[in-house]
Amino acid sequence: MPLSRYPTTREIAAACACSQSTVSNALRNDPRISEETRTRIQQVATDMGWRPNPLAAAFMSHLRSTKAPKYQANLAFVVSNPESARVEDLPPHQRDSFIGARERAGQLGYVLEPVWVREPGINSDNFARMLQHRGIHGLIIPGLISPTNLFTTFEWGSFSSVALSSGLAGSPLHRVAFNYNRAVPMALHRLFEMGYRRIGVIVSTAYDKKVNHGWLYPLYYEQKQPWGRQWIKSCIFSGTDASDRRRVRAWIEKERPDVILGEYLAWHVIHEMGWTIPSDVAFATFDWSDEHLEVGGIYQGHEIIGAMAVDLLTSQLTQNERGLPLIPKLLQIEGKWRDGESVPQRGEPDLVENSRAS
Repeated sequence: MPLSRYPTTREIAAACACSQSTVSNALRNDPRISEETRTRIQQVATDMGWRPNPLAAAFMSHLRSTKAPKYQANLAFVVSNPESARVEDLPPHQRDSFIGARERAGQLGYVLEPVWVREPGINSDNFARMLQHRGIHGLIIPGLISPTNLFTTFEWGSFSSVALSSGLAGSPLHRVAFNYNRAVPMALHRLFEMGYRRIGVIVSTAYDKKVNHGWLYPLYYEQKQPWGRQWIKSCIFSGTDASDRRRVRAWIEKERPDVILGEYLAWHVIHEMGWTIPSDVAFATFDWSDEHLEVGGIYQGHEIIGAMAVDLLTSQLTQNERGLPLIPKLLQIEGKWRDGESVPQRGEPDLVENSRAS
């Protein structure tokens, strides 16, 4: 006869003449318990009034998922800085990607270690042997800081690999990247919503080339759209020429925008001019960082990109997928706007309705 309350696993165990742990495992269909025993215990439990508790099941699932995972393997994060093997000396976006990747790797039971590819005497052959000697079969390759021939003859067949953004752009690797093409329209629309009327975009051809023209192509498109009384003008500089600062300064003095969306060279030029941000001109960056919370702009989520790269890499390892893929995958993340003191609200927008701009 069913009890007036839900039976405990101890009571079910007594009725089935088995241990409490056997009952617990049988009620959650643990395959270590034979199907015959599971069926018998579940029938007895049902007859006694037992019903599964979805909240308890969810809690136990969460509890099991938060236990420290068993060690799986070592993964490598390629450090290509010619001057230093230290992660701390990498550009901020690569440093953030490493931090995100390392945290995610730890959650999955992997160890992520930086591997320097600029060590004297290293070549594609001894680099591969070094990785194998250290038990590394998974590589995360961010954008190379300067050109190297190491990967031109690298034997990929023994490794699973994922590139970040424009890392090894000429190789058919799986890739995790920021969606630059959608970032510019998002940022421009946000600035219009904040009441800015004269928007200047300052970007170098060097930076634009690194991101496969992800800044300039969407910018040219947006400049053709009917934005009402606002205008969007651009200042393009080389990013490698000594005259860049003079060019940017002359453009700012001529156009006098309300706000600049651009690289930090523009930030420095504004201060060299003696102007104050944001009272003389507001400023938003292409690459927002929590190291400079006072500066608003586009959040590219480098640590998220690093974490996604680990997920993509470990899925290859668990499925024993090695070498270059026949059809590379590209995973992209969307940008988000981050407010900051450098780009405050200026007024109400007067946008022309245009769904393509949003």
